[in-house]
Amino acid sequence: MERSMLLLLLVVNWGLISGRVVKVPSGPLYRIVGTPVSIPCNVSDYQGPAEQNFDWSVTRANKHVGIVSTLEPEFSDPEYKEKIQKKEIWVERVNDYSVELHFKSAKFEDDGRYQCQTPSTDENSSGNYDDSVFLQVIPDGLSVSPRKSRSTVPVTYLEGKPLELQCVARTTSSVSTHLSVTWQLKANSNKSENLLSFTKDRWIQPGDLYKERYQNGDIRMGFETNGLFKLIITSLRPEDEGVYSCVAAEWVKEDGFNWKLIQEKTADIAVIEVQQLAQTLNVSAIGQKLTLNKGDEIDLICNVTGVEDTLTVEVSWYFSASAAMHPPSDKILVSLNRAAVVSGTDFVTLTKISSSEYRLRVQQIDETDSGYYYCTASVWVPYSSESWHKAAEGTSHPIGVNVDILDPTYTVQLKSIKVPSSPGESAELECRVLDLQNADDTKLTVAWYVSPKQLIGTSEVTVPVATMDPDWTLQLYGEYVERAEKGEIIFMKSELHTFKFQMQQALPSDRGKYFCNVTAQIKQRGNTWLKKQEVSSLAIDIDWKTEDPSLSIAAIEEKPVSTRGNTFEMICRVSAEHVEVPHYSVAIAMNEPTFMDTQHSKKLISLTRDSVVKLERWDDKDRSEDVVLEKVGDDEFRFRLYRTQFSDEGSYYCIVQAWAPDTNGQWSEIVTNSSNTVVVTFKTAAPQFNVTLQSEKPHVFQGETMEMTCAVDLSDIPNNSDVLYEVEWFVTQQFSNDTSERPLLLIDQRSVVTHMKANSDISVERISMHEFRLRLHCSEKTVAGDYFCKVTPWVKSETGTWQKMPPQRSDSLSVRIDVSVLDSFKMPLIYGIGVAILIGILACAIGYCSSRYCCGERITPRYEQHRLISMATD
Repeated sequence: MERSMLLLLLVVNWGLISGRVVKVPSGPLYRIVGTPVSIPCNVSDYQGPAEQNFDWSVTRANKHVGIVSTLEPEFSDPEYKEKIQKKEIWVERVNDYSVELHFKSAKFEDDGRYQCQTPSTDENSSGNYDDSVFLQVIPDGLSVSPRKSRSTVPVTYLEGKPLELQCVARTTSSVSTHLSVTWQLKANSNKSENLLSFTKDRWIQPGDLYKERYQNGDIRMGFETNGLFKLIITSLRPEDEGVYSCVAAEWVKEDGFNWKLIQEKTADIAVIEVQQLAQTLNVSAIGQKLTLNKGDEIDLICNVTGVEDTLTVEVSWYFSASAAMHPPSDKILVSLNRAAVVSGTDFVTLTKISSSEYRLRVQQIDETDSGYYYCTASVWVPYSSESWHKAAEGTSHPIGVNVDILDPTYTVQLKSIKVPSSPGESAELECRVLDLQNADDTKLTVAWYVSPKQLIGTSEVTVPVATMDPDWTLQLYGEYVERAEKGEIIFMKSELHTFKFQMQQALPSDRGKYFCNVTAQIKQRGNTWLKKQEVSSLAIDIDWKTEDPSLSIAAIEEKPVSTRGNTFEMICRVSAEHVEVPHYSVAIAMNEPTFMDTQHSKKLISLTRDSVVKLERWDDKDRSEDVVLEKVGDDEFRFRLYRTQFSDEGSYYCIVQAWAPDTNGQWSEIVTNSSNTVVVTFKTAAPQFNVTLQSEKPHVFQGETMEMTCAVDLSDIPNNSDVLYEVEWFVTQQFSNDTSERPLLLIDQRSVVTHMKANSDISVERISMHEFRLRLHCSEKTVAGDYFCKVTPWVKSETGTWQKMPPQRSDSLSVRIDVSVLDSFKMPLIYGIGVAILIGILACAIGYCSSRYCCGERITPRYEQHRLISMATD
């Protein structure tokens, strides 16, 4: 029974819901007298034609009166026909199923309950065919006005000044309404923009363009009793210029929660003009061109006008070498920032002496202060407690300052007190400053230079010997540092303006032209020194008659070699002239056949003057004992090269240096020379060969074995048993932005395999006399890259020894590892099948438990069914 009643109620409810629905606002509707009124009505869930008709009527004082109909022209009551003809009341069709009833201007007699009805076009009558709402017309109690009567004449404010405007907005409505107030600004005849609003919900809401200024506290709204609303702007900006209006709006809640604007009024409060500081700021420097003496004081005034005392001003003084002013690049002397902090020096100060005057003082001036001085002023306006804006900036005209000072004048004379006539004698030069004038606060420093004697045909060079700093610190150069420490050379100041240079024992290398250079340094402000004058003396030549030392070197081939494996022997004979008791150091150098000049030669082995042997650029470590250099006489040296190879072909020569002791027992290099060349070449040229790296399948799938073959083409060797191969394998791979080349595996001439890294997935085998195969087992994507092999043949010489030839590398082979489609889906398929099986088992378990324990009806077991059937049969 209960189920039947519930079904019946559902059917009835469905019938009601699915029928025609006519709807107007739930109301009540409150409207201000004299304002337009609009009441919407729509119908839904209807049958019949798409376009529906509507009848509007009103009930007042228990009297029901027809107003207007979209179907029947005679529907209107006589009292509304005239209003309809005058267009005071009309109905507007919005679409097929919606209309609006309009009142041009609401009157108090329009109070009543308004009904919207739709004639039936449905096959069955269901739903509702009319709906009504109550309309109440209330008096106009809203007022908005300035607090005090204002003239429409614009009021001018200076940029950065505060502004406060006031308006009074009230409502005396007989029903519960809410008031909102919005301050608006209309600038440059554009549309009005909202500044701040006191909303109907009693919140303060900034306009879109003023959110940041509201958050910074630059714009805010104040309230007082009796409906007084204030707009406060802390610091006016140029864009704040325009007409300020106060907009008051009255709101009422309809349908219990929706706010409805029923009235709005606007009052112009003030017309504000903002005068920009850039138009009023004036910056000038007081003073004319000045001519001062060294040590005087510069005193200049920067006058800043057109700015009120309440604003913040930054002032800076600049110095320019020319009349052109460029503050970003010119030298800034001193500045006063917004916090009135001065950044100056002990000699440059800036002082504010009045509300508009800023004094610059530069003390103890010198010639570097000659130039042009000007000041800049910047006016800053606070936009918030933490934000400042540079509103204006000005620059004064420059004032020229000329500091008179006379440069020191003098001449420099160099005299030779003693000139050596042979090595080992002493030398003394005197540098004297004459006719010195205008030298107050001047310090003289001296520098000594020499142009060493050069061989005929070479250009002359000048090198420094010693210089003296303004603080009289001596600076020595080159070999003179050690000689001065030993007391061999001496620099002194014998008199006030006289400087001396002495050599205790002149060396052959001391021959040359000497001169002195005297510099006048002028003391500047801050105890600094400025170089003003520099005068050089005439040069004095220190030289003596002597013969230049020379070396004659002959390279003689003692044992010519034309067959590989034999010994090459060369003798270097040396003869020296004008060198007393020479000691020789010898080096053997070699040029490869492709390079015959000494620029590309390399030293193989050397022998010091103390007969100490040293391997220089002998790169073959396995043949360190095959190269020998020995002294076999006072002026004869022998070079041997055992077990010669193809790589030993080239031109060999000797380099000899002659050394002699000086007067202090120290060894000095006297002269160096090179011998003629001796050519080593074999009758049989080095065999030519090529190396290639190939693979039938350079692109394999992941997990497959990659094979590549390194083949050697060495056709010049008739007997394969006379050649062995050393093969190296390399791979080049890209890691991030770094290309790395690394060795993989080496098989030497004895067929010994060496893995360069711990990798058991790489193997190599020799498949023929000239072919080697590399295998990459179970290839992964990490082995992809560019592979190449390098082959070094070992050839048996005529003497039966094995000799290594220069290596040759193959071109690169690009290896790529692809991933098969099956492998890419293998793991996702396994995971998917596993998850499906697990979900199936879980579903079966849940079903079984539900059927076993959760159902109210007990299922008769199979054995009980058999027992009941048997009893029925009996």
